[in-house]
Amino acid sequence: MTNLVSILLILTVVLVHLSPAQDSAPLSKSHSKVMLFHEAWARSVCRSLERMVQVEQEYPGGVEHIFSPGCVPLQRCSGCCSDEKLECYPTRTQNVTIQLLRITPAERTREYVLLSFLEHHTCECRCRQPHI
Repeated sequence: MTNLVSILLILTVVLVHLSPAQDSAPLSKSHSKVMLFHEAWARSVCRSLERMVQVEQEYPGGVEHIFSPGCVPLQRCSGCCSDEKLECYPTRTQNVTIQLLRITPAERTREYVLLSFLEHHTCECRCRQPHI
């Protein structure tokens, strides 16, 4: 399967280089933009990006609480690796503390709380860990 992916990647690169140049004139009455191969490749690599993460995903034990906002912006590893045996993995992490409103409907209470979240600051492609 890895060989097939490698062959397809090589064919894609060859086809992109052999295809005629793109006309830079805007399409009539169209505002869509074509992302060329090199930009798509550069933007898809394994790296740290801001992603919205659900608070309950990070703190699954707090079912009696509602947090506002329900999701927070965190730097997380994302992107593709050149081989399916690899995954985008954090190599440098740091905790960030975010103030949220914790609502407890059963007690009709609201209070501001500080919750700690793990952010990924640098990432690299590493061998996939077996899922147990």
